[in-house]
Amino acid sequence: MTENVVSFEEKRLELLAGTIFDLSAEKLNVAAIRSNIEFARSELKLVQRYIDLAYSGGIAIAMSDASGPPTQALAHLGNVLSNYEQVLFDQIASLEYELEMLDCQPDED
Repeated sequence: MTENVVSFEEKRLELLAGTIFDLSAEKLNVAAIRSNIEFARSELKLVQRYIDLAYSGGIAIAMSDASGPPTQALAHLGNVLSNYEQVLFDQIASLEYELEMLDCQPDED
């Protein structure tokens, strides 16, 4: 009975060998870069929505002491978000360039 279990496990691993375990480091690197690009793009969309809210006045500030909000409080938030937006644009461009360079490399096969 133990032989059947071992045999079954060996067959299962043989089936998986051509999928996950046979990936080269280059293929894993490309997949990681694409994943990072996808994450940065989704983060960029979210930041852009927050920027729109900050500059359109869609965010309300209520002070705990019932005084009025500080002058230009949302402008500072908008500036911080705009800076982060630029960082994301730069990161996406850098990752796309890196991906393009990997795609242009000649195969060693």
